[in-house]
Amino acid sequence: MNFRENKRGRRHITLLWPAVLLCLLFGGCAGKHWSETLEEEDAAEIAEIVSFMQEETRSCPNSLDANVLVFWENPLAKNGVAGYLQMLSPSFIKFVLSNPLGQPVYAISTNGRTFQSLETLQRKHIRGNIRSLAIRKEVPPILLSGDWFAYLTGRLPERLVEVQEVNRDASDQTVWLHLPPPGSSFETEKAYVHLDPEKREVLGYLFLDQQGRTLAEIAYKGQQNGTDLCTPRENIEVTGLSWGAELRIELQEIRTDTQFQEEDFSLPVPPEYETQLRP
Repeated sequence: MNFRENKRGRRHITLLWPAVLLCLLFGGCAGKHWSETLEEEDAAEIAEIVSFMQEETRSCPNSLDANVLVFWENPLAKNGVAGYLQMLSPSFIKFVLSNPLGQPVYAISTNGRTFQSLETLQRKHIRGNIRSLAIRKEVPPILLSGDWFAYLTGRLPERLVEVQEVNRDASDQTVWLHLPPPGSSFETEKAYVHLDPEKREVLGYLFLDQQGRTLAEIAYKGQQNGTDLCTPRENIEVTGLSWGAELRIELQEIRTDTQFQEEDFSLPVPPEYETQLRP
């Protein structure tokens, strides 16, 4: 697929993110991911492994920039876009799509609480609150305000993970850990991390609604580089979305030696752009 020549894809890039949000309106059916909950003694052993992994990852770079390919597929259509991604742990993300001349066509940035977007064709700048956006789009807040640096790099979250529930996978010896929401969040949805305790490797993440239905599942393709917990994963798949939709994300030319600051995720707004506030 030639992204530079895909004029239709560039013309409709502003539809991509709303489409991604739309696909999350209804969760899919939850498969049987685990067979049993571990007893307290076994769960304590897993908790020690998680503690070790988090201690190891504290020395990892907390910034990332990369070229990114995003492929979107559902039973009715396929599409894809190429862009540039910057991230700062735990939840700062900036995605920029440019045309072949290097001019930005669309940009979106978030710190996990608020967001900004620039639509160059409409000369529009939108600012708003992530939680309000989730409510307006009927998207579960857990999918918009989570630990996205961890989700897209294949690490454990930066915050302390308190292991409260450990479930054995239904098909092998890997485990699923329930991740309590950060802070005093009152989310009713649940997040789980899929972990291989023997290899000390994060295999993916799972998000369920109140009824236990799958909202989304993140998995990493390809083997991690030995026991190196710092190396970001390059191929991410997001499945379990409504209407059979799937996302595939490929990170290329990854760099982790640039130290970003929070102010790097503020989008510069041209004076002629119309600003719309979405509180």
